[in-house]
Amino acid sequence: MLARAVARRADAVTDFGDARLWSETTRLDLRVAEVPNPRPGDRIETEGEAFLIQGEPVRDRERLVWAVDLRPA
Repeated sequence: MLARAVARRADAVTDFGDARLWSETTRLDLRVAEVPNPRPGDRIETEGEAFLIQGEPVRDRERLVWAVDLRPA
C-alpha cells in the first residue's frame, strides 16, 4: 500500500536516573484514513529505506494521525 507520511528524524534525550541518554529516532506520522491499523512489526519503506514499527502506534488528539516509532529492518 502506498500512503503519504511525514518523517521526523530527531535526536531524543531521555533521563534515566542521574544519566541522560541520547539516541537517534525515526518517527513517521501516518494518516488514519490511509493506514487504519498499523501494528508493531509492520514493515514500512520510505525513501529507499526499510523500517519496522517499534512499539504501539499512538493517535493524535483528533484521532486522524498515527505517530509511529521505527527501527531499521
